[in-house]
Formats: sequence, C-alpha cells, structure tokens
Amino acid sequence: MPYDATLPVDHSPIVAAELRNQFAGLKDLIDAVPTSSAMATVLTAQTAGHCEYIPPPVLPVSDPPTQAEVQAIAQFVNDLYVALTRT
Repeated sequence: MPYDATLPVDHSPIVAAELRNQFAGLKDLIDAVPTSSAMATVLTAQTAGHCEYIPPPVLPVSDPPTQAEVQAIAQFVNDLYVALTRT
C-alpha cells in the first residue's frame, strides 16, 4: 500500500494494519532515494568542478595588447574552462 498522508485521521482509534501500511509506504519512499554514491555521480556530472588551484590572473595589458598578453588571457580562460567542466 502506498503512503497516504491523510492517515491516520485525527482522533481515530489506532489500527495496527493501517499504521503498518503507512510505515511500509514510507520505507518504500525512503528506499527509492538514490544512494550517496549515485547522488555523488549525478552531482559531479551536473555541477562545475573545483577551480581553486587556478590563481587569479595578474594580467597587465598594454594598449594595444601584445601577442603574449593575449595568449596569457587565452591560457587562463582555457584553464578555467577545463576546471569548471571537470575534464
């Protein structure tokens, strides 16, 4: 029997079978919750990775920027992308 949030009715006598069915329904709901490892797998696949190992950029840029400055920016963006996509 599935869990029924309307049972037991207020001020009704205790009926063991009804309570057993309610507890069995609750257990079924609890058992349907994903395990910790399954939840961790889903979270890892759907969230950004850690990027604390990437230091904030210190990129002085001249006007116009040099090729080396643009490459440093591109490298930082690439490192950040890799960390965030967990690749």
